[in-house]
Amino acid sequence: MNVLIMDMGSRLNKLGGEAKMANLLFEKLDGKVNTYYLGYETYYTTPTRNTIILERGGSINTSARNSFLSELSIVRAIYYFLYIRNMVGLNVSKGSILEKVKWMKPDIIISNSIQDFALLRYFKDHGIKFKSIYIDHGSLSTDNTSGYFTKEGIPLTIGTGINALSLNTAKRKFFNFFDMNIALNLSQFKAINKFTKKVTYIPNGLDIRVRKNPKQDNLLRKKYAISKNDFVVLYLGRMFDRQKNVSTLIKAFRATNSQHLKLLLVGEGPSTPSYKKLADGDKRIIFTGPKPVSEVNSIYNISNLFVLPSFWEGSTLTLLEAAGHGLPIILSKDAYTPDLRQTHIPRISSFTTTDYNTLKRQIELIFNNKSVREKSIASSRIVSKTFTEKKMLSSYLRLLQNLI
Repeated sequence: MNVLIMDMGSRLNKLGGEAKMANLLFEKLDGKVNTYYLGYETYYTTPTRNTIILERGGSINTSARNSFLSELSIVRAIYYFLYIRNMVGLNVSKGSILEKVKWMKPDIIISNSIQDFALLRYFKDHGIKFKSIYIDHGSLSTDNTSGYFTKEGIPLTIGTGINALSLNTAKRKFFNFFDMNIALNLSQFKAINKFTKKVTYIPNGLDIRVRKNPKQDNLLRKKYAISKNDFVVLYLGRMFDRQKNVSTLIKAFRATNSQHLKLLLVGEGPSTPSYKKLADGDKRIIFTGPKPVSEVNSIYNISNLFVLPSFWEGSTLTLLEAAGHGLPIILSKDAYTPDLRQTHIPRISSFTTTDYNTLKRQIELIFNNKSVREKSIASSRIVSKTFTEKKMLSSYLRLLQNLI
């Protein structure tokens, strides 16, 4: 069985859940099926004979995305209209991609992004026969996509080429294009089920092997002036405030007083400049930029608490990484999915998404109270044992076999 894993959304970000998941499936399903990858270079991709890794645009693309013009609905609508009609921004001809995919002869294509849809339709229109699966990372099945011409809605209603009369019509057409849709949490399953019965629930899973690397850990501590007595609060992910809401975390942290508290912000994204402006003057807040996969283990090793303040999430791999490393966890209520609640976890702290005062108190409580900290660590261990890579991969393999 030949399985092509796509992530054209990786054109926008070198790191993130979609890119990480695409490469996890590419690597972990290999050997059980023949896997191929189509997407852009990310921090997780390794070129092989079975990959089509596209080149990114120049720095002008980054500048354009950070410009206020990119936030205008009309600009985004025009861009996505051109993308669907002419594949603008691929940096390679669509005919070249078509020939490579024909060589791969995919029986099934797994899509990780709305951005994949234009190419999937192009493949079908040009004679490639395949079954398709869409993994919804939360971008369509949440209230985040709330309007036809919203920043989040335009990639669906115009970018996919559906051009439906309403957002709900667009979602119905989109989900029903695929032979199966994967919901990463139970809320998503319920939402997608309103539009199609072709939906199944497969939460993300990771099997974390904690590796002690004192030399690299100490180098990172030295680089960021973190002492052994410091308590490190970690956020790792995209710097994209409309989803990740890191601004609330920065406000909460700035309200704390202890000089032994440090905030480590790891990642990249269009909201980075505004985050740095918000953090200006507080030397305890450290921006590392994106880190290679080889350093991520040490990032968790030197951290003491993981915070995820998002407005919405699917099934977050960074949360599972933090849990696997035994870190206490604080989640926004919007990131605290029903799946986590159903594991009967004794204590995961949560806060209303923009309530930075409550988040500040929770950070200080875990910092100061050993008993609370230990209960939170116990909760993380339950999360890690519940959402395993083995369970996830077994579910994907069953789905692939059933589709064939």
